[in-house]
Amino acid sequence: MGEQRVSNLERRYRRLLRVLPRWYRDDREEEMVGIFLAGRTGDLDQEHGWPGWGETWAVLGLAVRTHLGAGAALSAGVNRRGEVVRALGVIGLLVGLFQAGVAITSSVVSSGFTALAFTVLLAQVPVAAFVALLAGQRTAAKLLALASVLPGLVPVLAFGAVAGTWWLFQLPALVTFVCLCLGFHREAPTPPVGRLAWWGGGALLLGLAAGPLTATVVLIAALVVVRVVALVRGDFVLGRALSVFALLELGPVVLLLLSGTVVALAVALVVVLVVSAVAPVRKPRFS
Repeated sequence: MGEQRVSNLERRYRRLLRVLPRWYRDDREEEMVGIFLAGRTGDLDQEHGWPGWGETWAVLGLAVRTHLGAGAALSAGVNRRGEVVRALGVIGLLVGLFQAGVAITSSVVSSGFTALAFTVLLAQVPVAAFVALLAGQRTAAKLLALASVLPGLVPVLAFGAVAGTWWLFQLPALVTFVCLCLGFHREAPTPPVGRLAWWGGGALLLGLAAGPLTATVVLIAALVVVRVVALVRGDFVLGRALSVFALLELGPVVLLLLSGTVVALAVALVVVLVVSAVAPVRKPRFS
């Protein structure tokens, strides 16, 4: 008796399931393929059929939840990846709060809250996203994070290559939005509200105190201080997230360097960010 021929449809389902972690596929792949193929027994469908859009989205959503999950039942590597992504999203929102404070101070100093009223209001959107996340309104937080990114992308979409370097400035906010979408899925843990509220208030106050001229320096100095604290405490998740964020912040500093102003300061900030990005991170030990 010859081996049963594998249909093209089954091959396509198995190819789709490759987005799932290997440990998950080893346990569930055969069961899932059997469920997908049930009811699709026609010869024409078996030869030329493709996974449906609903099935594809369901598998992609499952891939996000399994690759970036959290819980005792998952492997240590999966837990770490998910926690780093979530930490990176929260750090991006905290930076947004810092920039909101800077925008308020800049407006007061330059125009007494008149000429830049809309700009100041727009800069407060990350504050609303942060509050929504702490309140458990994850979808609202993601939509608000997207709303804070879109106005900055208008020059890129409108002028294309002319505004190509503008991507460098928008990259941190864009990655924040992506991390919120990927990390805070429906099975992700609830953020620690009490602790994050203090961090958020501190970031906003720091932005109010920094002012427009020293904002970049203060932000990078704060990043370095927290990065050192994470290293001393052996906080792998925070350290890794800050390393990635240091790379993202290279974009705005490079724009400062390309502008030709305060070149020496920009070079120093680039060096500090690179050192922060490549500095060692203590890996946690698991029993």
